[in-house]
Amino acid sequence: MDALSSLLEIIKIKSAVYFKADFSSPWGMSISTSDVAQFHMVVKGKCLLKINQEETVKLHAGDIVIFPTGDAHWLADSENSKKEDGLHVVTSIQQNKPIFKGEHFATTLICGHFEFDKNLDPFFLKSLPSFIHITGIKQKEFTWLETITNLIMSESDTGLLGKSIAVNKLAEVLFIHSIRAYILQNTEKTGFFAALKNPKLSRVLKSIHKNPQYRWNLENLAKEAGMSRTLFANKFRDIVGETPHHYITNWRIVKAKKYLKESTVSIAEIAERVGYSSEAAFNRTFKKKVQKTPALYRRIGN
Repeated sequence: MDALSSLLEIIKIKSAVYFKADFSSPWGMSISTSDVAQFHMVVKGKCLLKINQEETVKLHAGDIVIFPTGDAHWLADSENSKKEDGLHVVTSIQQNKPIFKGEHFATTLICGHFEFDKNLDPFFLKSLPSFIHITGIKQKEFTWLETITNLIMSESDTGLLGKSIAVNKLAEVLFIHSIRAYILQNTEKTGFFAALKNPKLSRVLKSIHKNPQYRWNLENLAKEAGMSRTLFANKFRDIVGETPHHYITNWRIVKAKKYLKESTVSIAEIAERVGYSSEAAFNRTFKKKVQKTPALYRRIGN
């Protein structure tokens, strides 16, 4: 399993598609800051998007926008249109009382959210941008992304049994493919996603994620990367943003949290599974990182 897959498995993506709806002019909706990752797909027509006080973005049919960190934003057919509360818009549509009905069709949207356990993985969250915009044109560079988008649109129109579950599961796949597209197009030189694009560092991250119990040190990590110890240490720190030792410790804590939340395995065995020679050493490190002992974390959660 590659490093990204192991992270996605840890954070447990879930999705919810709120609606597919036609909006007639004038229309607008304002989405407040959220603890989930909002997304919108423009099926037909066009609209404007504005994030906080940043420049207005024009969206066209085929565009996908994702707000991984739940930043506030608005969507509308024009700058001057009244912006209804997003929750009110969703509720109205779900109650079959749409509020943007009229003769002047402007836009068809599919809207929803992705959620994941933010307490389990700091690396993934630190590397996520506040806004991902994949245009219809760029989608064609990634045929699988275009296929998923078309499937969601098609399934949203069907009246077949299991529609809601199918759409939500497809949306989860959409998130994964969107992150993949973002990584491939990412021009940042630092961060987790930049490290994934570096073949040598990606190989090291995969090994760390797969074998957290291994007695990793600078020598065997550098050997895994096919680099000298000094070059590897500097390259890892410069791109990932932390030392290999700190990264390994953080990943071990992430894995330990998962075991504590989802299993009845003893704390001593968890310590061994994530690379600690003694339960006492594991307890010290876990408490330093999480501000709770493993036993307390298991009992009361985050």
